[in-house]
Amino acid sequence: MASIRIMQISDTHLSPRTHRFHENNELMIDVLKAADHDLIVHTGDITLDGIRFEEDYPFCRSFLERAGKDIRYIPGNHDVGDNPRLSQPETAMGSAISPTRLDRYERYYGADRWSIDRGNWRLLGINSLRVGSGLDGEQQQYDWIGEQLATLGQRHLALFSHQPLYVDTPESTELTYWTVDPIGRENLHELMEHKQLKMIASGHLHQQRSRGHDGVRLEWCSSIAFTTREELVPEMGGNREVGYLEHVLHDDGGIETRAVTIPGFVNSYLDDCLLEVYPKY
Repeated sequence: MASIRIMQISDTHLSPRTHRFHENNELMIDVLKAADHDLIVHTGDITLDGIRFEEDYPFCRSFLERAGKDIRYIPGNHDVGDNPRLSQPETAMGSAISPTRLDRYERYYGADRWSIDRGNWRLLGINSLRVGSGLDGEQQQYDWIGEQLATLGQRHLALFSHQPLYVDTPESTELTYWTVDPIGRENLHELMEHKQLKMIASGHLHQQRSRGHDGVRLEWCSSIAFTTREELVPEMGGNREVGYLEHVLHDDGGIETRAVTIPGFVNSYLDDCLLEVYPKY
């Protein structure tokens, strides 16, 4: 049976301002160099604080380019900003998503969404932070997703997003930091309910979890950099161990996912260095 092998990494949180989290990422460079997967996807939070410090961007790009691999990126909230209903604006040194921050990401990494056809699959990467942002470009992404569904044909579909679209089921309407904006998510119903959608793979929560809902695999990828204790990120049934995922997508729509950690990875907790790496501004 033909298949597609994908390595998913996420939440590298790199910066030249601190050596925190560099050790795991250095080890990951060696893993990436040796990788023979058909595709490597980074599901966001490439930078430690790229929304405030542009220097994080060239540093991260140079750091990960050392692997010598073609990596497909999508942005995370530390790259382009948080939901504006949950955060202060950029003008107040807040973390809200903004046109300036989106433009910065695109200068270094190009388009914030992509589509790849491989075998019997279409793979989509989206900017989950645009969902519910109210910014120019939000509707264009919904329109683009609609076009991808309209031209899908008989292919199976896998979605990559920084944030999960929901934790367990899409019925929750509460706005939280942990998932996409529930009001904006109303525009994703066609995608979420599409019969050919087989997997939603995300990062953001620094936990690894494999579950399913209505025939769709919900795969959460751990961070390479760090995890957290429950005081910082609530219990959601995930494994709080750093690492990455390997997905095998079969031509018949079947999926196998394996969580991987490697010897030498340090299971750091952000709680222990929060104010050092994310000072209050």
